[in-house]
Amino acid sequence: MSLTEENRTDTTQPSAQEPTGPSSTAYAIYILILLTAANVMSYADRYIFSIAMPAIQKEFQISDSSLGLIAGPAFTISYLLFAMPLAGLADRWSRRRILAASITTWSLATSACGAASNALQLTISRFIVGAGEAGAMPPSQSMVSQLFPPHRRSTALGFLGAAPYFGLVVGLAGGGYLASTFGWRWAFYAMAFAGLPLALLIWLTGPKRTAAFSAQMAEKKNSASSWAVMKEFWSIKSLRLMALAIGIFNIFGYAGSIWMPTFLMRSHEMSAAEAGILLGICSTIGGVLGSFSSGAMVDRLVRRNPAWQLRLPALFFMMSFPIFWLMFTMPAGQALKVGGFSIPVVGIYMLISGFLSAAWMGPGFASVAQLFAPERRTQAAAVLIVVINVVGSALGPVLAGLVSDALGMHFGEDALRVSLLGMSGLTLVGGALFLRASTHYQRDTARIHAASTAQG
Repeated sequence: MSLTEENRTDTTQPSAQEPTGPSSTAYAIYILILLTAANVMSYADRYIFSIAMPAIQKEFQISDSSLGLIAGPAFTISYLLFAMPLAGLADRWSRRRILAASITTWSLATSACGAASNALQLTISRFIVGAGEAGAMPPSQSMVSQLFPPHRRSTALGFLGAAPYFGLVVGLAGGGYLASTFGWRWAFYAMAFAGLPLALLIWLTGPKRTAAFSAQMAEKKNSASSWAVMKEFWSIKSLRLMALAIGIFNIFGYAGSIWMPTFLMRSHEMSAAEAGILLGICSTIGGVLGSFSSGAMVDRLVRRNPAWQLRLPALFFMMSFPIFWLMFTMPAGQALKVGGFSIPVVGIYMLISGFLSAAWMGPGFASVAQLFAPERRTQAAAVLIVVINVVGSALGPVLAGLVSDALGMHFGEDALRVSLLGMSGLTLVGGALFLRASTHYQRDTARIHAASTAQG
């Protein structure tokens, strides 16, 4: 039996038909793996840039703050500009085609990053990469939400949410090896070549919309406008607080993801390859386990109390703060001897913090899917991503770079360590807002479900 987008189960659409049979399950799992792979490549591109930053800085002779502008706003501004338009087009036209076109765009732009001969060309290339990657996660979230029923949705979205951490090991470990062995430019070329086959697979085998489903979407086109979805999203208090919680946490989180390789090289005297391998492996193991297991835990806990959908991520955010504090205050050279291996203790802290920080992925996007009908889910997911980036990603890398530059005269090579240490306190703020959002979630789901039932 072939799955098509108009007949997948959803609690907000009482008339929807549930796909049954092993072929439906097999196809759902196949698409989940394919979409996860696409988003792994998206995030790997960002981390390859991170691992290449010291070499880029040396070749182009630019400051930490200038490099932070290229890593942050140059990428993020275009991401924000294109996220909602591409999500709206995906909801009205074809999520499969938008995703395939987006992968092709960022792959070609990534190759242009490798070919850049100055900072301006690199900035323009990163801008185009951001535009392409804006069309990746929202359509993926929407397709997975419709492929999997509500009682498995957080688990499935938790698996998809592990893409950034798989991207870590591909981008940092693989990119670190390529950058150290062949030069930073070849790391970008390799990433560009790897993305194109995925785009072709999604174009050829991704779920297609039928004429009946397209007609149904056309009837709802007014209610599915981007502005209407943004207003609806912001009117739901639990989602509004959750978006702010993740965004504030992400000021630190995105700064850390960009600057951690440089921190390890400066404060722990590691090479690019050593930093990339350690950060990639430890953060990936922690992040994948945290994203997937938190989704599975929430799918069980919400049977007792729906507030656990957002309560568990809140608790994990707060628990991450002391781990980050220990990680950024630890002196260089400390290692744990296990058999004949010497494991840097900073890597153990990265694994634990990665586990705790990833807990919001599956539960967070599943809450959006639960509160929005299928024809608005791509745009609703894009709203969350846009808010997170406006608050967090656009500020984090450049803020960390500016503080590091300002503290350089007093702390030398450890200025970046102090910068990231101070920003880690934002994990507590994010956790507190997440906890507040959980107190409104049950009320919001009950209200929206009642409204949907009345309309049905």
